[in-house]
Amino acid sequence: MAPKSSGSGKIDGTDPNTGKESATPSTLGTLATAMDIAELRKRSVIFSALDEEEAATVMKMARMVQHPARHTVFQEGEPGDHLLVVMQGRVKVSLVSQDGKEAILSILEPGDVFGEMALLDGEARSASVTTMEPCSFLVLWRRDFLPFLERNPRAALKLLAALSKRLRATNDMVGNLSFLNLPARLARILINLGQQYGKLTAEGIAIGLKLSQEELGNLVGVSRESVNRQVRHWVEAGVLDYTHGTIVLKNSDLLFREALNSER
Repeated sequence: MAPKSSGSGKIDGTDPNTGKESATPSTLGTLATAMDIAELRKRSVIFSALDEEEAATVMKMARMVQHPARHTVFQEGEPGDHLLVVMQGRVKVSLVSQDGKEAILSILEPGDVFGEMALLDGEARSASVTTMEPCSFLVLWRRDFLPFLERNPRAALKLLAALSKRLRATNDMVGNLSFLNLPARLARILINLGQQYGKLTAEGIAIGLKLSQEELGNLVGVSRESVNRQVRHWVEAGVLDYTHGTIVLKNSDLLFREALNSER
């Protein structure tokens, strides 16, 4: 039986008074199937190098969980004893200020891993993760996964490479927020989304990920109103189309020029 989730997004099996596990990881979630592991090897860079025996080992220690859209998987500051691999759906990784303002750090899709930092260093979760659509995850616990990494250096190296890539992306984001004006920042976000989720259509590059203007603002680091003005300007200029959260990039050349403009 798949575990229920508490209001904070934790996987249940914990004592509500102490916060400690009241059930072992093997009793949480549903067993991962051979099909789940085959999908994992196909989608995830970290696990793509596993041979059949190694994949079978992962299958024995892994569990599958599902969550609906807009569900908090975990919150910044919570203890972390497991990592998750996105199998279906998309999630956003974000920081939320004390006054409730959100900054979206990244959007993860099937094959991406999250929660690995707390699993490796034993510290609290460094960010919050929320589902953007119905999702399923493969869950691996520290007590199982760290010994597995010690025995499988290829997987460990790929996990470190994924961490390095995420750190570089965060550094780029900080640089964008510090040195670029709003049009340049938004143009870079849209170009990245187009490269990651875009599909070429007769109208232009359709981004296969619905985003509200508030979410766009959280990605760029500005208010919804500021994004609304810039998006409306580009729609009127024929640069893009924005309808009910669906974005179509109609003039990528202009967006690339905007992305190179660093004047604040």
